[in-house]
Amino acid sequence: MDNITKNNRLLWIDIIRIIAIIAVVAIHVEDSFIFYWNKIPLTDWWASNIYNGFIRFPVPIFLILSGYLLLDKQEDDKIFFSKRFSKVVIPLVAWSMIYWVFKNNYNVLSLFTANFVQQLFANKIYFHLYFLYVIIGLYLITPLLRRILVHASAYDVRYYLVLWLFFVPISSLLGLLGYRNGIPLVAATWDFGFFFIGYVIKKTRITKKIVYLSSLLVIVSIVVTIIGTYYLTGRSENFYGSVHVLFAITSVTYSPCLFILIKAIFSRFSVGIGSASGKLINAIGRATMGIYLVHPMLLHFIVHGVSGIRLLSVKVLSPIVSIPLVTFLLVVLSFIIVLILQKVPLLKKIVP
Repeated sequence: MDNITKNNRLLWIDIIRIIAIIAVVAIHVEDSFIFYWNKIPLTDWWASNIYNGFIRFPVPIFLILSGYLLLDKQEDDKIFFSKRFSKVVIPLVAWSMIYWVFKNNYNVLSLFTANFVQQLFANKIYFHLYFLYVIIGLYLITPLLRRILVHASAYDVRYYLVLWLFFVPISSLLGLLGYRNGIPLVAATWDFGFFFIGYVIKKTRITKKIVYLSSLLVIVSIVVTIIGTYYLTGRSENFYGSVHVLFAITSVTYSPCLFILIKAIFSRFSVGIGSASGKLINAIGRATMGIYLVHPMLLHFIVHGVSGIRLLSVKVLSPIVSIPLVTFLLVVLSFIIVLILQKVPLLKKIVP
């Protein structure tokens, strides 16, 4: 059941958000190791690679969840934009200003330059803010897409999904093998595809067979990501380029199937809003966007060290220990900061 009663909320939605934000933080933590092929001991690189294989799903899952929750909902466009855009545009502008000052040696006056405005519009302020630009783009198309889907048949939905699969992930796979597709499909992007998949999952009756198949594909995706990363990195002697294409391809099976699996497991449970566990899960679930926005700044200090102390170094701790440890610390510290900001009337708007 997907209904939220007066006294209970959907546990699985918050669980997906929490799992995804932990994975986002973990990816940014393990990047401190996996990018350094031949520069750190191979055992440490492999530890990072194995973690990497398990956590390459969060952004697609966030997009799938957005599509699941938004695309079959009918509401006035003005209501939709008034509810949604303030929760994205305000944080984007605010955190762009914060991170711009942060990376410009705390020079507040640098905000009053044409360069800041140019970088803001070009999505070049800080690496993680790109996700807010993606969300804005998807929100802009959502009202139109809703109207199209109301009149779309099951065949129409499958037709677009097949087009997307061929022109995006399959074409990317062929590109890895040296075959380039010269036919552009302008209505197909990675982000839009995952957003659309959320709608497809919402409209699909999830049987036990689908859950079992999803479980198998999750395992296969993890194994392919781990082995493929090792092969492509070793072949090119670096972690860039084709490796990221591999992540995109495996996420097409991994992310939707993991979404289905988590939903199947946790949709059986509900928690009372007033219970201790319900309050905690609800609080973390509502803080995921804030954690996403806050954690890179904290990670910067951990990577570069504070008072000469660096946690993310093979000289200090093995990645086997440091990746989960630092991930946990970052999530907890970011969560605490977000809770504090949410208590301040003006600042709570930047951590929706």
